[in-house]
Amino acid sequence: MSSHISISACLIVHNVSSVLERCLYSIKDFADEICIVDSGSDDDTVDIARQIGARIIIDRSLADSTGRMRDFAAARNTVLRMAHSRWVLSIDADEVFKLTQPDKIYQLLRNKRLHAIEMPILSGGVHWHLPRLFLRKPWTCWHERVHEWVEIRGPVRRTNSASIENLPDKKGKESASYRDLRLCKLLLDENPDNLRGVFYLARALRHLNRFRDALPYYDRYWRKSDFRAGRYVAAIGAAICYLMLHDFKASRCFAMRAYRLDPQLAEACCLLGDISLGIGRPDLAKSWFERAITKQIPKNNYPLFIDPSSYGDYPNSQLQWINNNLPV
Repeated sequence: MSSHISISACLIVHNVSSVLERCLYSIKDFADEICIVDSGSDDDTVDIARQIGARIIIDRSLADSTGRMRDFAAARNTVLRMAHSRWVLSIDADEVFKLTQPDKIYQLLRNKRLHAIEMPILSGGVHWHLPRLFLRKPWTCWHERVHEWVEIRGPVRRTNSASIENLPDKKGKESASYRDLRLCKLLLDENPDNLRGVFYLARALRHLNRFRDALPYYDRYWRKSDFRAGRYVAAIGAAICYLMLHDFKASRCFAMRAYRLDPQLAEACCLLGDISLGIGRPDLAKSWFERAITKQIPKNNYPLFIDPSSYGDYPNSQLQWINNNLPV
C-alpha cells in the first residue's frame, strides 16, 4: 500500500456471514480502512467484520421488519459518511476484489485530475464496468433506492488492472429479481417517469418469467429513452419475452429493432437465429449465427452489459447443432 494514497473500503451488509470473510480478505491489503454499515444482522456478520478489523455501525432503520433493505442509496450514504480517506472503494459482501496490476491502479490513484476509476464487474459470465473507486468530494453521494449510482462530477478513467467478481450466496435471501421488483415499484410510485426504474422493473419481471407483465415496461423504455445502449438492451429483452411466449413475429420485430440500432453487436444476431429456428427456418438461423461470430466484443467504453458467449461460444454451439441435426 502506497503511503501517498488513502483508500476507504465501504460496505453495507445484512446476514452475510457465509461470504463476508472472503470479501474482506480480498480488500484488507488494498484499503487503509474498512467501513461497514450493518442493517441488523442476526448471524455472525458483525463478529466477523470486527475480527478482521473493520469499523462497523448498526442501523436497523435501513431495513424493514424482515431485514430487506429499504433504500440502497440511503444505506451507502450512511457508510460513506464513515469514510476518512480521499478515495473510496465501494464493494458488496458477496464480491471479491482482484488487483492484477497494482502499479497501474496506483498510477491512476495518483492522477490529480481523476475523480473516479471504472473497473470490470464480473457476474455469471456477463461483465460491465462501474466506477467503484471514486474520490470523496463534498457533493459525493448515492442516488436511487436500487441499482443506485454515485454522483461524479469530474474525469473518469476505465481500467482492467483491477476487477470485482460477484460470487453470491442467496440461500435464505431475497433474490435480486424480487428485490428489484419490490424497490422499482416504489421508485415508480415516487416518480412514474423514472426510466431506470422502468428498465429494471422490466428486467426483473422477465427474470421471474412474467413475460407478459414485462412487455409494457420494455416498450415504454424503448419509446421514451434516448440512451442508445439501454434501448438496445430493452429491445433484446422484449424480443426474449415474445420468443418465450411463442409470438415469433413480435419477437423478430424487436430483435430487428435492436439489430438496426447497433448492427455491430452479436446479441441481436443470436436472438434472430433462435427466432429463425422457432419458425422452422434453419437456413436463416445459420446465417444469423454465422453473422454473430463475425462480431467483435465491444471495447472498454461500452456502457452496458456484454454477454461474451454471444460472440463465440453460443453461436458456434448453435451452428454445430444445426449442422448435426437439421437439413439446411
